[in-house]
Amino acid sequence: MANWIQPGKTIGIIGGGSVSRLLTISAKKLGYQVGVLDSDSNCLAKSVADWHIQTDLNNEEGIMKLAMNSDVVIYETEAVQYNHIKKISRTVPVPQGEELLSVSQDRMLQKAFLESVRVNIAPFATIVTVEDIQEAVQSIGFPCVLKTNNTDERFKKHYILYSEEDIEGAKSFLSHGTCVLEAWVISDKELCIGIVKDARGRVQFYPVTEMKYNQDEFFQSISPARVDETIAVEIERIGSVIADNIDFIGVMAVEIFSTESGALYVNEIVAHPHRANHFTFNFPRVSQYEALIKTVTGWPFNLELQARKPLIMRPISLNKLNQAYTQAQLKEDWDFTFYGNQSSESTEEVGHVTIATENIKETLIQLNDTFS
Repeated sequence: MANWIQPGKTIGIIGGGSVSRLLTISAKKLGYQVGVLDSDSNCLAKSVADWHIQTDLNNEEGIMKLAMNSDVVIYETEAVQYNHIKKISRTVPVPQGEELLSVSQDRMLQKAFLESVRVNIAPFATIVTVEDIQEAVQSIGFPCVLKTNNTDERFKKHYILYSEEDIEGAKSFLSHGTCVLEAWVISDKELCIGIVKDARGRVQFYPVTEMKYNQDEFFQSISPARVDETIAVEIERIGSVIADNIDFIGVMAVEIFSTESGALYVNEIVAHPHRANHFTFNFPRVSQYEALIKTVTGWPFNLELQARKPLIMRPISLNKLNQAYTQAQLKEDWDFTFYGNQSSESTEEVGHVTIATENIKETLIQLNDTFS
């Protein structure tokens, strides 16, 4: 009990997006005060937090102010540099640690780590110039995908090369700095697994989730994913290998591509609760947000991670808000979560809807018709 941070103490959160908002609500439910640091004057977490430091996520003075006014600090984004976390951890506990963040926010470091623990990843090359691309495609082949080395779970920008004619068009993308060129994995599904690790090193999993992106924007998740049990078991094994080899306490996620033949390729490590698992805020009993708050504050708990029915979750964007309000009055079996902030400078995300259903196909048709 000596390491238990009691209710009434303050949790500082770096980042103020939708994940931060749901973390804040979960912390308040358990009796904690919450301070949030984010550059957006109307960030999604502001209206539910006790106080807000408005500054850039990498403003050293602002981060230290958050640390000095908190009993424990967590982060909900890869946008904060790990060296800031390392520095403030001398002042205040940061149970997620800097190792998880550093591995997740640097693609080259991440790939080196994944190779070291013998996890399957797509062939890749480090890219600085157009000439590097010309050389790399000789072995990687087409199609392939160019990604920035630095990551942020909220943004999935990339550049796809289908032939040599596309190489010239990569010049503008290279202005972001060092990039990674990856072989294009012809996948039938993009999957995600949420991982919880407590102070004793106990690792548990949320069900494998099936994700869908539209034009680089997260669009939808289905849980559990529509995959064979053997695939789900193997993904949990991969998750265990990764979690056991990174020093952290809290909640993280691993994104994985699956192919029709059953091959699995790790795409990305996410150092915090994943937006694809927003549905856990509604189901099951312990959400990924409550799990993170409890692990970093030292609560004993027994996770009940499986929902009783399959779930579909979709974010609600600002341009769909009025439709969502209407449907919230009509669909009594749909769980709507609204974030209460319609004027955020940094996101169009205003909520999400979670639907428990025994008929995924029929419900997807209904969702598409509702939010067309």
